[in-house]
Amino acid sequence: MWRRIRGLVFDNFGLKVASVLLALLLYAHVVTDQEREQVVQIPIAAVGLADTLTSVGKMPPRVAVKVRGKWKDLIRLNLTRPFLSVDLATAKPGEFQTTITSEDISKRAIPPELSRLVSVTEVLEPRTVDLTIEPKATRSLPVRARIVGTPAEGYVLDKVPDVEPDSVRVMGPARLVQEIDTVYTVAVDITGERERIQRQVSLALPANVANLETRRCVVTIRLTRTDSDSLADRRIH
Repeated sequence: MWRRIRGLVFDNFGLKVASVLLALLLYAHVVTDQEREQVVQIPIAAVGLADTLTSVGKMPPRVAVKVRGKWKDLIRLNLTRPFLSVDLATAKPGEFQTTITSEDISKRAIPPELSRLVSVTEVLEPRTVDLTIEPKATRSLPVRARIVGTPAEGYVLDKVPDVEPDSVRVMGPARLVQEIDTVYTVAVDITGERERIQRQVSLALPANVANLETRRCVVTIRLTRTDSDSLADRRIH
């Protein structure tokens, strides 16, 4: 009996494997040739804004759209990584709004070789991009360290922490930049610390304000013992 089973399995084994592979290929062709509809997430980015202007507000990172086509073409679409650019070349200071349409996606995001095979049936969200365009300004501002926490018992801050560099040049919307008088670092926790601490930290910049120079600063904090502890040490010695 086992000989018969082995014969059924291994006789003309190569031909049987080829037949299975051919059947799988035929099945895959039939399945991927069927039409489907699916949701595709297309990244968005603003382009063309004048160097003297900047945008305020959050640009949506992607737009969700429904597309329809043969499954094999939808697979190709995902592999090409479609991308939608929002042109701000004609934008002026003030409110800017543009509507995202199915036609925009078809013409500007989907590759030409697929635009005839895949149709955009609906834009889901967002359907509009809303930004505020403002003049851009740069300004040099002092940097201060933000300190949190309490040092070890008997220790206090010796003086205002040193920050290197102690000033940076920032860029952003003119209105916002003019309202800032100091740039602070992210919080440095000194809980339980003693004596000298040195940390490399980034800056805590407001939204839409960029640092044009260094990304990180070195903060040096000096802690000393309180007078009572120092007096006790002198008595011991």
